[in-house]
Amino acid sequence: MSKITQAVYRWLDFDLRPPRDIPANTTAPQKVTFHALRILFGLIWLFNSWTASASANKHDIAQFIGLPFESWPVRVIGNGVLLLDLIIAIALLSGRGMRAALWLGVVYLLIMWLGVSHTGGFNTAVGQTDPGIAPPYLIMLIVTFACWRITQPATPGNAAADEHARLSIYAMRLAFGFLWAWDALFKWHPYYLTHLMGYLTASQQGEPAWLVAYTQVWIDIINLFGPVLFAVLASLLEAILAWSLISGRFLRLFLPVGFVYSLVIWSTAEGFGGPYTAMGHTGMTGNMLGNAVIYALIFVGFMAAYRWPKPIEARA
Repeated sequence: MSKITQAVYRWLDFDLRPPRDIPANTTAPQKVTFHALRILFGLIWLFNSWTASASANKHDIAQFIGLPFESWPVRVIGNGVLLLDLIIAIALLSGRGMRAALWLGVVYLLIMWLGVSHTGGFNTAVGQTDPGIAPPYLIMLIVTFACWRITQPATPGNAAADEHARLSIYAMRLAFGFLWAWDALFKWHPYYLTHLMGYLTASQQGEPAWLVAYTQVWIDIINLFGPVLFAVLASLLEAILAWSLISGRFLRLFLPVGFVYSLVIWSTAEGFGGPYTAMGHTGMTGNMLGNAVIYALIFVGFMAAYRWPKPIEARA
């Protein structure tokens, strides 16, 4: 076997066995980062709780279940969603009741994803490439809980729970990688490759002047390189991010790249999630800050968990 062939095999090697690449002892910077991410994620849930109480979302609930807006089931479901969001937000902000919040959040997000948004309702024929907002929320919730778990005081009875937390972080890294792989796969659809500019120009509708001007800068840059070429490069980058997350290779390089790329998507195509609109709808009842910002938070969580920028290969 030639050296080139051996090198190709090494690059494409996907070893799905859990590696021992998450240190047993968390450092002070790790704890600070985990704590900050938990608080920030809690604030997002709190903000979503406020938007879930808006009449626009209750109208969505009424339309979904096919009952009048003033009917008691609509009020019960609407208030239940609000209460659930508040419980999860308070648990994240306080660090108390985290296990209960985890399971409530998992069940809630799965119901929203499978029952309400029908796995995101994406349609590649019109350029939709991601499976919705619930999967990244779910990954971020599990990562947040796992990072909180491994920062708790060490006791003899916590050893198994800590190991499970590290396995959860590893499993979520794989899930996040497959999420990027899914998105990258459908970005090769001809509609997306030829309609990239249409997404950006459409996102400018109803935006404030400052955001329209900001998005226009990106539109001008893309036109300079060529929209189709830019779309191909974006698809390639997402495929590389998926490969890095799944294989665990070059995480030191691609985790921060994924973080920056997610912020670019959030600030352009998603228009910062549309929080300036009238209870902007961005994929899930109550969600108002968009999808890509959650991707960015997940990347930061993994950067902290794997002690970026120290390479994994250099650790004992």
